[in-house]
Amino acid sequence: MEPPPVDRQVAEIAAEPDRAAACARLLHLQRSCADDPSAAADLAAELPSNLLPLLLRDAAADDEAVAASALKCLGFALYHPVLISTISAQMAQLILDTLVQIVMNTRMKSACNLGVWCFSIQQLEPSIIEDRADPILIAIVHALDNPFGSLSTTFEAAQAIMKLADQSPKRMRDQSCLWVPPVYRRLLSADKTERDMAERCLIKVSCLVLPPQPLLSKAVASDFEQKLLSCMINMLDDPSKKVQTVKSWGWIISLLGPDAVKNRLLLNKLLKVPEQMFTDLNPQVQVATMVSWKKLVDAFFPFQATKIVAQQTVIPPLKPIEQASAQVKRIRLIMVPLCRVLSKSRNIVLSSSCLSTWHYLLHRLGNLINHLPILDAAFGPILKIVFSFGINDQNKPLWSFCLNLFHDFVSSKNRDREDLCAPVNQNLLAQSCTHIRALFDVQHIKWLPWDISCFHFQLDILGIILKPELFQDMIPEILVIVMDSATEIFRFLLQGIQIELREQHAYEQVKECITNVCTFAKKLLLDHIGKNSVNKCATLLEFGLRFVKVIVDELDHSLLASDNIEVCLDIEHIKENQHAEYSPKVSLPRIRSLSYMEMASPAAYVTALSLSLISQYTGELSHRDAEKLALILASSLDVLESFHTAVSFMYMQIGRPTYNRERLKWLMVWNLFAKQLNRKIISYLETDSELSYHDLLHQFFCYPFLIFLNAENSSESSVSVLQDLEMESTIEVYRSLSTNSCNSKLSSKVFFDGFYKYLVCTIDGNMALFQANLEHLSDKFENATILSALGEIVVGLLQNDQMLIYANQELKQTSEGSAVCRQPKLFLNWFKLANRFMLLSSSHFKANPAGQHQVTSRFFSTLSNFVGHLVLKEDVLLLFENIGDQLTEWLSLTTILYSEMQQGEIIVHLENLWLKMVECLKRSQLVSDVPLINQKQQLLQAALNHPHHPISVATASVCRAATHGSAVLHPGCLNSEFDELLMHRRKALNSSRKTAITSNSYDLMAERDGGSVNVSVGLGTKRLKIMKYSTKPKELNKSRAHMGFSPRNMENRVCRKPELILEMLQRKT
Repeated sequence: MEPPPVDRQVAEIAAEPDRAAACARLLHLQRSCADDPSAAADLAAELPSNLLPLLLRDAAADDEAVAASALKCLGFALYHPVLISTISAQMAQLILDTLVQIVMNTRMKSACNLGVWCFSIQQLEPSIIEDRADPILIAIVHALDNPFGSLSTTFEAAQAIMKLADQSPKRMRDQSCLWVPPVYRRLLSADKTERDMAERCLIKVSCLVLPPQPLLSKAVASDFEQKLLSCMINMLDDPSKKVQTVKSWGWIISLLGPDAVKNRLLLNKLLKVPEQMFTDLNPQVQVATMVSWKKLVDAFFPFQATKIVAQQTVIPPLKPIEQASAQVKRIRLIMVPLCRVLSKSRNIVLSSSCLSTWHYLLHRLGNLINHLPILDAAFGPILKIVFSFGINDQNKPLWSFCLNLFHDFVSSKNRDREDLCAPVNQNLLAQSCTHIRALFDVQHIKWLPWDISCFHFQLDILGIILKPELFQDMIPEILVIVMDSATEIFRFLLQGIQIELREQHAYEQVKECITNVCTFAKKLLLDHIGKNSVNKCATLLEFGLRFVKVIVDELDHSLLASDNIEVCLDIEHIKENQHAEYSPKVSLPRIRSLSYMEMASPAAYVTALSLSLISQYTGELSHRDAEKLALILASSLDVLESFHTAVSFMYMQIGRPTYNRERLKWLMVWNLFAKQLNRKIISYLETDSELSYHDLLHQFFCYPFLIFLNAENSSESSVSVLQDLEMESTIEVYRSLSTNSCNSKLSSKVFFDGFYKYLVCTIDGNMALFQANLEHLSDKFENATILSALGEIVVGLLQNDQMLIYANQELKQTSEGSAVCRQPKLFLNWFKLANRFMLLSSSHFKANPAGQHQVTSRFFSTLSNFVGHLVLKEDVLLLFENIGDQLTEWLSLTTILYSEMQQGEIIVHLENLWLKMVECLKRSQLVSDVPLINQKQQLLQAALNHPHHPISVATASVCRAATHGSAVLHPGCLNSEFDELLMHRRKALNSSRKTAITSNSYDLMAERDGGSVNVSVGLGTKRLKIMKYSTKPKELNKSRAHMGFSPRNMENRVCRKPELILEMLQRKT
C-alpha cells in the first residue's frame, strides 16, 4: 500500500496533539524523504509555513522528550540541502535565536546537547551566520564549559566551534579570546577522549588563531600563571601524563605567541616544563618535547617575519644590531637543548626528531639563515655535533641528512651553473628515515648565494667532516663516500671564490680566502697521511692529491701565481730537511734550497704541499698517484717560483738518509713529471727565454743522475726490478728530450747547450761518487743506470740531424743565424759531455770487462758516424782537444784487455771511430800540424801500437803521410816526431819477429782457428814468412809483461791482405 501524500502527512503531524509522537513521526518522514528527491521537494514545500513554527515551539518545550525530538527534526531541516533551500533568512535567524536560547537557558542535558548539535551540522549561508555570530559563539562557549558534565556536549560544542570557524573566520579570530581558552584547558583533562577532542579542535582552527591576537595572548598568559603552570608541574610527577603535559605546553606556547618572547618572567616560567622533559629518561617523552619545541620556534619567528621573496638572489642587510643580537639570543635558546640531546642521544628516533625540529628552525628563519651570525648560531652547532661523530651504520641517516643540507648551502653560490650536480650522497639519503627525507620536500630552506664572509665558517665545517681521528675505524666503502662528498663540497667552495672575485671584485677578501685554503689543506692533508695506517694512507693519499688538484683546477692561474698573495711556507718537512747533511757529500751546482717559513705564492705552496704528501707517505707509491702528482706539478710549470719549489724539494730528498725504495719513488715522480714537461718544453723555451728558467730546467733534468748515486747501491731483488723499470722510463725521457733538441729552434738550442754544460759540471763535481758507483755495480747490474741515461743523452745528441747538418756546413755561409750556429763553441759542451761519458764508461768497463756494454758500443758507433761528417778544421781540432785524452785511455785499455774486447762489439766501433778520425786529419790537413802532434803524441803512440791491426795500420799511414808531406811544406819540423813513433813501432815488430822465429813446432801446428797469423819479412833473404801464433790469454800476458804497451807480436785473426803485405815489404827495403 502506497504511503499517503506528503502534504497530508504533514497536516496530520501538525494536528497531532501528542507532540512527542508528532515529532517522532516527522523525523521518520524526513528520513524517508531523504533519498527521494520528489518527496523531499514536497516536504520542503510544507516546511516553512507548517512545520518550522511548530518545531520551534516544541524545541522550547519543558518536556524533554518533545524538545529532544523537535531539535532532531530541526537539525535535519538545517542540514538537508533541499529542505534548507526553502528556509528564508528571516526564518533562519529566528531558528538561530531559538537555538541560542535553548542552549543558554535549558536545564535539560539532552536539549543543550542537541541544540549545540544543530549549530555544528547546519548548512546556512555564512552571511546569515555572520549576523548572529556573537550570540551563537556565546552559546557554544557555554556548552563548551560543559554545564551538565556531559562529554558529548563538549564534543558537540567543539564540533560547532570548527563549523563556525569555517563560516565566519574573521569574527571567530577576533573573538578567539572567548572560545579558545575553554578548548585548550581540555588539554590537561584527565579524560583522554576529552584531550584528544580538544587537540583535534585546536589543530583544525590553528590556521585561524595563529599567530594569536593580543587579547588571546593576554588571556592565555593570565590563565597560565594562575592555573595551568601549577597544573602542568603537578602532572609531571605522573609518568603517564608527561607526554600529554608537554603537548599541552606546546599549544600554550603557540597561543601565547610573540608575547611569550617579550615577557622574560613569563618565558622563564614557561621553560620550567621542557627543562625537565629534555632530560627525561623516557625517549618517548623527549621526542614529544622535541615536537612541542617547534611551537617555541613559531613564537620566536612568526611566519610573516620570515616570508621569502621568491626571486631574491642577494642577501638583504641584517636589521639593526640590537635586533640582530636579540634574534641570535633566541636562536641560541632554542639550540641549547637540541645540541645537548643530540650530543648524548644514541636513539635514532630521538636524534631524527631533534634534526626535524632543527630543520624546522632553519625553515622558519627564512632569509635570516644566510647571515653569518645566524649561521654560527643556528646552522653550525648541529653540523659540528653530527659530523664530529663520523659516519657509521647507526647514524648514517643523520650524517647524510646534514651533509645534504651543507651541500645545498655551499652550492648555492653556483646555482646558475649548468654543470651543478645533485648532492653526491643520494645513495645515503635514500637510506635515511622516511620522515627525515620528507623534510626536503616540505620545509624548503631558501639558501641565497653565500657571502664571502661565510667562507671561513664553511671551511671549519668541512674540517670537522675530514677530522683525521674519524678515519681510524672507518671502513673503505664509507671512506670513499666521505672523500667524494668532501671533495665535491670543496670544489664548490673554490668555485664560489672565483665567482666572488668576478662579480664583486672583492680582491682583498679573496686573498684572505686563498691563504685560508692553503693553510686548511696543509693541516688537513698532512695530518691525514701522518695519523693513519699505511693501508688506509694509500686511499687518503689519493684523496689528498685529488684535493690539491681541485685547488689547481678551480682557482684561476692569476690568483695562484699572484705576487700580491703570499703564504708562509710552514711545512714541517721543509724544516726537517733544510739543514740535512748529504750522505755522501753530493755537489749540487747552483741549487737554491727552500727555507722554512719563507713567503711563497699560493702556486708554490700547493706544489710544496703535494710533494710533502708524497714524502710523508711511507707506503709504496702507485703509478696512478704519481701521475696525479705529475699533473699537479705540470699545471704550474709556467710559474717560475712554483717550478723552483718542485725542483728544490726533490733535490732535498737526495740528502735524506732514506732507503733506496724511497729514492726510487722520487725517481718515478721525476719520470712522470719529466714526461709532462717534455711535451711542453719547446713552447716554453720559445716564449720564455729567462736564464733563471733555463737554470731550473738544467737542474731538473740532471736530477736522476744524483738520485742514481744512491739508488743503485742496493742488492734487494725487488728494488732491482723497480730500478730497471724506472731506468727504462728515465731513458725514455732522455730519448724524448733528445728528439726535442733535434726539432728545436735556435733559442731552444741555447738552452740545450746550457744543459749539457750543466751536466758536465755536475759530473765533474761528483766524479769520485760516479766512478765509485759504477765500480760497485760490476757484480750486480749488467748495464749501469747512470751510464745508460748519460749514454742516451750523448747518443741522442750525436744523432741530432741538425747537429750533423751544422757539422757539414762550410764557412761560406753568410746568414746571421748560421754564423751563430757555426761558432765552434757550439760543439764545445757537446764534446765535453762525450768526454765524460768515455771516462765513466771506461771505469765501468774496467770493473766488468766481460759485460755486453751495449750503451758504450752505441756511443762509439754514433760518435764515429758523427765524426765522419766533420769538415772544418776548427771542428776537428775541437774534437781532438776534448776527447783525445779519453780516446787514448780507451786505446790503452783495449790493448791491455784485447782478448776480452774481441768478445764484444766495442772494438769494431772503436776501429770505425779511429778510422773516421784519421780521415778527418787527412781531410783537414792536420797531419802536418806541429802543436797538434806534440799534444796528441801519446794518442798516436797508443793507436800505432794497438793490437787491433786496422787501428795500427791506419795510424802508421798517417805518420808516413805526415812525414812525406811535411818534408816539402815544413822541412825538418815533423820528421823527428814521426821517426820516433815509427822507430818505436819497428822495435816492436823486431821483437815480435824474434819471438816468432823461436816458436816451437807446437805453435806452428796450432789450429788455424785457435791463433792469429803474423806476416813478417825475413832478415836477410827478403823472404816472406807467414807464421801462426797462439793467442791464449797466458801467452798474451807474458808478451805484455815483456813489451809494455807495444805487443806487436800479436796480430788480428784475419790474415793481412796481399796489398798490405807488399806495402810492408816496400817499407822494409
